[in-house]
Amino acid sequence: MYCKMLDAMFTKKLEDENGILFVYFPIKQLASALSRCEMTIKRSLNELENAGLIMRVRQQGFGEPNHIYILIPKKG
Repeated sequence: MYCKMLDAMFTKKLEDENGILFVYFPIKQLASALSRCEMTIKRSLNELENAGLIMRVRQQGFGEPNHIYILIPKKG
């Protein structure tokens, strides 16, 4: 899932107001792309966030998708 989102971030090249790349992937769309159930996707997103590999930022406005920032781990 991490690689799928990283690839989407570099392919779509969406930038926030600070010029930082992000991706948004609705749960249903990500579940379909990975052939997994939505509960598995939610659990995996939580695990990635807890591991410091992604950061989800809620957007204001009803129905607006979260921005997902893909964090690249530092070597060392």
